[in-house]
Amino acid sequence: MCGITGIVKKNIREEVFYHQTLKNMTDSIIHRGPDDEGHEYFQNCFLGFRRLAIVDLSKDGHQPMYSNTKNECIVFNGEIYGYRDLKKDLFDYPFQSNTDTEVILSLFQKYGTDLPKHLNGMFAIAIWNEQKQQLFCARDRFGEKPFYYAIGKNGEFVFASEIKSILATGLVDAELNDEAIHHFLKHMYVDSQQSIYKNIKVLPPAHQLIFKDEKIEISQYWNFPDLESNISEEKAVEKFQKLVEQSVEKQLVADVKVGAFLSGGLDSGTLVALSSKKNNNLTTLGFQYEGDWDEMPDARSIAKKYSTDHKEVSLQKSEIPKTLVEVLQKLDEPLADTAILATYTICKEAAKNMTVVITGNAGDELFGGYKWYQQEKEILEKGGANSAFLPFYKIGSTLSEKVGLEKSRLYFLDKIFRSKFPDIVAYQKGKVHSNFSEEEVFQLLKSKQNYEHQYNFNLDKNNLNTCMKMDLTNIIPGDYLVKDDRIAMMHSIELRTPFLDKDLVEFCAALPAKYKVDSSNTKIILRKAFGDLLTENILNKKKQGFGAPISDWLKIPAMEELTEKILKKSSSKIFKKLDFQQVQKQLSYNYKHWSLLVLGIWMEEHL
Repeated sequence: MCGITGIVKKNIREEVFYHQTLKNMTDSIIHRGPDDEGHEYFQNCFLGFRRLAIVDLSKDGHQPMYSNTKNECIVFNGEIYGYRDLKKDLFDYPFQSNTDTEVILSLFQKYGTDLPKHLNGMFAIAIWNEQKQQLFCARDRFGEKPFYYAIGKNGEFVFASEIKSILATGLVDAELNDEAIHHFLKHMYVDSQQSIYKNIKVLPPAHQLIFKDEKIEISQYWNFPDLESNISEEKAVEKFQKLVEQSVEKQLVADVKVGAFLSGGLDSGTLVALSSKKNNNLTTLGFQYEGDWDEMPDARSIAKKYSTDHKEVSLQKSEIPKTLVEVLQKLDEPLADTAILATYTICKEAAKNMTVVITGNAGDELFGGYKWYQQEKEILEKGGANSAFLPFYKIGSTLSEKVGLEKSRLYFLDKIFRSKFPDIVAYQKGKVHSNFSEEEVFQLLKSKQNYEHQYNFNLDKNNLNTCMKMDLTNIIPGDYLVKDDRIAMMHSIELRTPFLDKDLVEFCAALPAKYKVDSSNTKIILRKAFGDLLTENILNKKKQGFGAPISDWLKIPAMEELTEKILKKSSSKIFKKLDFQQVQKQLSYNYKHWSLLVLGIWMEEHL
């Protein structure tokens, strides 16, 4: 795992200022690559790099790396899975190393701008073509690796793995993006298609970018399969097993120690079971919450079954406020996902004796692991958005049969709900992952920002797979993968996500939803494929995940002090954007309160 940077500007080599600027950029992301540093200077392009050595620990992996012709030069962040197999078909290229970076260069010579279509992995790539005076950039299909860019004050094209690296140039103003704040308030994270700063852009997942003659051209190179597969459940389970096992095997390849996060759920339990077959000395790590939130008993049962070296970490209540501030100081953008604290703590522990960690991210979105997919399935079957809440209305009506006014009120609420969420797409957009309502956001921001995530595929309102694809292209790259990449990189470790293998995702996305979710079960195909590897407790437990007792956290004395200091003083920086009185109305020890505190702390640290 690494960090990449670069600046493209005519005759940049002649200006001393930019040499130091590039150094400032790479210095700012040293945490992404403490093992090596590299810079390359062309007449019109500078490339910078920080390396975290994972495969081929020798200096052969040094970047920026030239092709055999010296015409192309690359900086690359990520891992290409199965690159050694790709290399076997590139027999005409005179390889000088055993790195995936050089395989990418060879493939670029062969396929040109079609390069990303031939890569399976997580990646952010920038390749300078000296002959064409052109910069080619690409980002992986699901947004595992970041790529930010901006146009500087003097017309420079500036790019980097993290926002802080772009800001380190002094060439871009750090003006907040009101649309991004709008999305954060609604969903507790910044949308994957933009950044928190107005002048810094994001290359979306599955997109590539060409910068030439001071012009930017962006195009999408991948999308989900158009057609749903016609396959029996038996064949589907068989193929699914094979794809998951192949992905795990590919992602365990490393020349450093590999571990796995173990939460006690289906996804992480499956990956630990499969990983332990390939790695006899697997270390597993879990985060222990207090009381009913604690999943470690289930995690321990899997660790014991597969004889892993299991470690657990936790946070004392007194540590939570300090850790929250520490994480937000380092994060370039506000993120109110409560799992940032668990992820930060567990990554800190992982960094003590390993460099690569396997995670179970994206399993819920691929295999249908959330309760709301069952609710949306009910919407489809019963033909009305209110059907997901039908039991509530039935109970309400039964209890109030003697009170006609209450029955009428429930009927009226039903009508409102039906008109607001008439189908599963509307329900997914407006109800799932929601925090503040649109009206509340307008009141908080004191202005109307009509921003909505753009989906680059057909939103079929009659197919439950649509909702899973929406999650895969929205909250996954905007929240979960941002959390994993930035926090893991704070500790100079690499997190890998076997469930985001290209072939596996394409197979699951085209798989009929009935093989994933029904009225009584979620993740049907995962259970049938790998259930015998797990324990009964894990198979039968209710989904929990990396959540948190947020109400208790906000009542910790030091957290109350943060609320008092940041959210109850009109001079705080958050009130440059939000209405003071409206914020006071929302301080009720819930997720809205939490997200406002996160935004307030972040603004105090970064503005």
